[in-house]
Amino acid sequence: MFRKLIDQLKKLTTGDGERFDPATLNDPVALNTEWSPLKRGGASFCTRKLVQVSPLRYEFRASWGAKAFYLIFLVVGLGLLIASLFQVIESEKIFTEDVIGLGAVGLIFTLAGGLMFYFGTKPVVFDKQYECFWTGRIPTDELMYATANELLMPFKEIYAIQLISELVSGDKNSYYSYEMNLVSQEGVRTNVVDHGKLDQIHADARTLSEFLEVPIWDGI
Repeated sequence: MFRKLIDQLKKLTTGDGERFDPATLNDPVALNTEWSPLKRGGASFCTRKLVQVSPLRYEFRASWGAKAFYLIFLVVGLGLLIASLFQVIESEKIFTEDVIGLGAVGLIFTLAGGLMFYFGTKPVVFDKQYECFWTGRIPTDELMYATANELLMPFKEIYAIQLISELVSGDKNSYYSYEMNLVSQEGVRTNVVDHGKLDQIHADARTLSEFLEVPIWDGI
């Protein structure tokens, strides 16, 4: 209930119109499902790829491009922190303008890179052993009592795979980011991935559609 209310509020505040008509799917659940982006923003490149770990398990793992992007921030931040340390050694003073400036920028980049790497590489799992999808580092004993929410969804509650697009506007350029969501029979959506490579998200959706035995709602 609360997730659907949030969807409605997002739609009202952003002013996005529906480019896709869910009536073409001839499914009442599709009409009861929101088609505005569940997760705002996204990336202009492929951040995650679907990998088959075993016959019973698929995972979305961070792409090399995404890892490199996160590590650039981390390495630059650490470099600036080291440079500020050398400034302290050379000047024998801690609270100088150069030291504070370098240290502050270095700390911001280090924290940003570390957080992006942590969240960008978190597990995104489809596992038939536990009959559940989940994202994040969730203890497996908690999966036994899982209900559909923003972090996980039992396979029995997955009704369809939803694909939608979003135009992300920046200061210098704009790009489309493509979002994959799982939809329950009540129309509750759970986000899986959101990135900018259309052919990859279509291929991954087809693989998961066969694995989960549910249809794809392609609203891109």
